[in-house]
Amino acid sequence: MQTDRLQRVLMLGAGGLMGTALRPALERAGIAVDGPPSQELDIRDLDGLRRRVADGRPQMLLNLAALSSVDRAEREPDLAYAINSVGAHNAALTAQEAGIPLLHVSTDYVFDGGRRTPYREFHATGEPPNHYGRSKLHAELLVRDTCRRHFIVRVAALFGEGRSDFVDMVLQRATDVEHPLTVVADRFVSPTWTVDLAGQVLALMRTPYFGTYHATGHGAASWFELARSALELGGRDVRAVVAIPDQDLPSHVVRAPYTVLDNHLLRLRGLDTMLTWREGLARHLSGA
Repeated sequence: MQTDRLQRVLMLGAGGLMGTALRPALERAGIAVDGPPSQELDIRDLDGLRRRVADGRPQMLLNLAALSSVDRAEREPDLAYAINSVGAHNAALTAQEAGIPLLHVSTDYVFDGGRRTPYREFHATGEPPNHYGRSKLHAELLVRDTCRRHFIVRVAALFGEGRSDFVDMVLQRATDVEHPLTVVADRFVSPTWTVDLAGQVLALMRTPYFGTYHATGHGAASWFELARSALELGGRDVRAVVAIPDQDLPSHVVRAPYTVLDNHLLRLRGLDTMLTWREGLARHLSGA
């Protein structure tokens, strides 16, 4: 399915961080987006999904919906699996029955973090250390088993307009060098600007190359490095953040120490358009 033939898509999770960037990118490409709020169309409601697709006749189903709070997923695992796993299965069943492709957004949290070099798409995930990661990994398995024509796009550490994110939190809270914000320095990710990601997803949708892809900002950063860079690029005093080890973080959730992703398959296909994470951060903070 080529995007120049696409006229209508159904987007679940359109109000989230990624959807806020992807929806206008699709609309600029001439694609009408039906993006109902979750109160109107709950991904856990299979019959509701079927009716929406039957009525609207979209040509692709985009699943951006998720319970993405790692802490909440740990407190309420059944809710995490209901939304992230069963919801993804519902989207896959609906797309397969309707004969349309599914684009499902996944996460770096599906990996166990045991590597110290970037993960490629073919690397074994291992056992994710928390319920959020396990629910998203289960979703991937269900999508692959259910919907023949699918894209699974793994993303990571998103920042952009729309909803509050880590970069927003740092800029709001790291204001006093006498009482600096503590940020973990020994967990590493691939920070990703949502506007950059939206363009990448649109480019992927223009192809028939279904499969699993990594789509993140190039390079690796600790959360501390990302926080310090946000302050630096925002013209703020970098002394307002200090590094701490993960073991000192007041959290009951175990997180993988290293989930840096390599956009290997996109690069092999000649499709990788992503910026480095620092370039994306600079453009985001400049209002580009």
